[in-house]
Amino acid sequence: MHKMMVLAKAADGRVEELAQWYDRQHFNDLLAVPGFVSAERHTLMPVKHPDGAPQWDFMLIYEIDGDPMTVLRSMGGLMGTEKMPMSDTLESQSTLSLIGISQGLVTASII
Repeated sequence: MHKMMVLAKAADGRVEELAQWYDRQHFNDLLAVPGFVSAERHTLMPVKHPDGAPQWDFMLIYEIDGDPMTVLRSMGGLMGTEKMPMSDTLESQSTLSLIGISQGLVTASII
């Protein structure tokens, strides 16, 4: 499993609307795309903020099963269509998306 992290910023004064769009619309649309397994939304609490970086409102974490580029191409073909409408509450030019390619998993065992 791979992870995709997205840092998203709402349009001015529209944070709650963006949260509702993610929770009620976008997550359902995205999870209908083969390969997307889960979606989480987190409110951000900045600890260290680099000069010039946007003040993002949300961190979104998606779990992807399979080749991430294949899954993202499928998603990209749907974005902005009736199957995956976008929201004007998202400041898309400030969005940062990153893919974490799984390198293995180690878990603790209890003896």
